[in-house]
Amino acid sequence: MKLLMIENNCLLSRQPIYGPAMEVSAYELRTNYVADDGGADVSNDQLRTIFKMFTDEGLDLVVGERQGLVTLNAEALAEGLWKTIPKSRVMLGYFQTFDPSDEVADQLSKIAAEGYLLALSGDLSPECLAKFKRNVRLVMLDVSTFMPEELRKRVTELREFNTNITAVKVDTYDDLEYCKELEFDFFQGHFLFRQATQANTIPINRLNMVRLLSKLQDSKIQIPEVEQLVSQDVSLTYKILQYANSAGAGLSRKVNSAGHAVRLVGLDTIRAWSSALLLSAVDNKPRELMTSALIRSRMCGLLGESLKGAEKESFASAGLLSVLDAMLDCPMEKALAELPLADDLKAALIHRAGQMGQALRCTIAYEHADWDEVQFYGMAPAAIRDKYMSALVWARHLTGGLLN
Repeated sequence: MKLLMIENNCLLSRQPIYGPAMEVSAYELRTNYVADDGGADVSNDQLRTIFKMFTDEGLDLVVGERQGLVTLNAEALAEGLWKTIPKSRVMLGYFQTFDPSDEVADQLSKIAAEGYLLALSGDLSPECLAKFKRNVRLVMLDVSTFMPEELRKRVTELREFNTNITAVKVDTYDDLEYCKELEFDFFQGHFLFRQATQANTIPINRLNMVRLLSKLQDSKIQIPEVEQLVSQDVSLTYKILQYANSAGAGLSRKVNSAGHAVRLVGLDTIRAWSSALLLSAVDNKPRELMTSALIRSRMCGLLGESLKGAEKESFASAGLLSVLDAMLDCPMEKALAELPLADDLKAALIHRAGQMGQALRCTIAYEHADWDEVQFYGMAPAAIRDKYMSALVWARHLTGGLLN
């Protein structure tokens, strides 16, 4: 798997933008530069290096077939750094406010004249939005700053400009439902990791899936036990055999049973395949939730490898199981009550306690681009970034072959 090489202390994360059916329509790419002395001032040379990441090759690794959204600041705008970015792959965002007569407006007009689509702030004046009416693909509106009726009024005003409106900072399902009622075109926020409803009971099919998933994460499990577990689930066995015998798996011989697959590809690989297939089978949940679980699992495992005596498998389990409350629509304590997990793993999932909890805290902070919280026992920011990128590419490679 090829990784994106970033030759500086730039941190890079992606934030999904969802369509009405909760499929990912685009990824906003968020960056942060951390100097060697811990400062965050970015020189023009560093800015140019950052924007070199946004080539076709770099975008393929980070966003795949989705469109990217790259945010410009005033320096990048003035430097013309947007010229290095392929217009067929990205929208260019500028989310500071400005007046129609400002130099920024003229610079954005030049970008539009080059054929780039723009994403602008929903706080801009009608005069500004009118100036870019034909070239604005998205207007990004921070819904957390409005009272409900004020938000309704603002959406009505923005509709006059015939552009797509994205609700930003949609962090609960209640927020999401209200924004859907207002007919926003796209949605961005952390609602995906919240409970959609407060379930009184966990559906038996989901509970069985979670029990099987947790057993597969046992660091002490042996190959015969995995063979038995996989063989007990007919649907899982069928899907594993289907993929193992496909060209994407790259195996040189025909696989004729679940046990044969386990012995042929190894314990770690069959765990990854089974986890992805089990999570993808959960109905009424966006696929991005499953993808996030796999990225978290891989990144937590890689962070765990850096600690002496730590079990990588347990760290990976913390990442994978961190979405259970969202998957099952119940508090994490309730989700874990039925599972035979070690106490330290449960403490990490519920309280973010211990080394596993710190790995999970760091991973989620990176995922959310909460840069101040991206810390792990003194590890350099660039090293944490590399583990995130490795996890991202691994998860995309896994799901691309297994689930498409």
